[in-house]
Amino acid sequence: MLDCDEARTLLALHTEPEINDPALHDHLAECPLCAIYHRRNRIIDAALREELRWEPPSVLTAQLMAIALQASHLTSVSRPRRWYIITIYSLTAVVMAVSLAVAWTYGGSLLMQVGLSNALAWVFDIPAQWLAQVIQTQPDSQRLIEFALRVRDQLLWLLLAAILWALFDRAPQSSLARTE
Repeated sequence: MLDCDEARTLLALHTEPEINDPALHDHLAECPLCAIYHRRNRIIDAALREELRWEPPSVLTAQLMAIALQASHLTSVSRPRRWYIITIYSLTAVVMAVSLAVAWTYGGSLLMQVGLSNALAWVFDIPAQWLAQVIQTQPDSQRLIEFALRVRDQLLWLLLAAILWALFDRAPQSSLARTE
């Protein structure tokens, strides 16, 4: 059996006019105060729903649509000027360079404190050890390995040039050319 506080709490939770809870329905049948409370709240809810429903006048809607359409015709999409784009790209490059320098500084000190520098040195020594082992087992491959080591720096510079070419060939240069 519900007491009056529990019944009123359940009534506050119900938004529909019919009550599906049998215990609450029985309590309303037995308690005249809760029944009056329920009827009064249903009348207040109905009045509030009626008063809070508002439809905008069609004249107001038409005026707002006219203002919106007129404003959309007045604003034109202009492309940014070339100096603006160059300034933005330059500032972005400077911020990235400073960020990388700070990260390099703090990252290096962190690696030294944690002891990962020894682990990284060991990982970077593995290819040299592997090449020494290959030269020991296959002495004829020594000339080919020496040649590859001599041209390695030039190949890395060519790879960097190809990456930069691909980056500058795409969006930034074509967007700069379109704004002129």
